Amino acid sequence: MTPHEYEAARNALGWTHAELAEAIGVAPRTPYRYANGEVDMPEPAARLLRLLVRTRLTGSAKKFATLVKELRA
Repeated sequence: MTPHEYEAARNALGWTHAELAEAIGVAPRTPYRYANGEVDMPEPAARLLRLLVRTRLTGSAKKFATLVKELRA
């Protein structure tokens, strides 16, 4: 996932870098590194982010909130 794709996905979710870090299980600083192109996002994390965006765009707000809550548990 390119830095541009990462930022587009994060914006589609309406999340801060810290919120995204928590949801995908990475260190708080890592999303900034993805956004700046300092490191490549691992494919499993990129897949999860794409899935979250698809769920957000196509599902109900309640289903999305439930999914995010389960990810953070």
